[in-house]
Amino acid sequence: MARPRSTARQAGGAPGISRGHFLLAALLATAGCAGSPAPTQPAPTLPTPSRSLVVLSEQADGGSVTVTAGATVRLVLHSTFWAAPRSSAPDRLAPVAAASSAPSTGPGCRPGSGCGTVTADFLARGAATAATVRLTSTRTSCGEAVRCRPGQADFTVTVVISPATPAAHDMR
Repeated sequence: MARPRSTARQAGGAPGISRGHFLLAALLATAGCAGSPAPTQPAPTLPTPSRSLVVLSEQADGGSVTVTAGATVRLVLHSTFWAAPRSSAPDRLAPVAAASSAPSTGPGCRPGSGCGTVTADFLARGAATAATVRLTSTRTSCGEAVRCRPGQADFTVTVVISPATPAAHDMR
């Protein structure tokens, strides 16, 4: 006899997350705790975002992103072993507040394993000319009593801040 399909619903009647999607999300969330080696792919060039909030993670390591002055850049690193991210030019890419660390206690995350995130927000400040700024972070441990291999201990992403475009003027 066939089992009835789940009709989980969120508040307001919208379809909920299926069990398979939930398990996939949980698996992906804990993947950052495994301490796998850094990929050896070429540095990514990220698309220019059109929103005022740009969220970056480990996948941006070695790459670059262009933002407009006034945008907020959020860096989320998936291990509590990362130091608070720093801006190479805080006058142009300024920390909004102190970085926060959020340890995870999910399945497979043992105390001391670094499961969780370090998150920092930065505000892209405007000027008449573009600016190139680096966001960096470092770590020495890549797991419980596991030293990082070369390429795993440093994070750098280049942020190009373009001047905000002036509002169109009505020429009547």
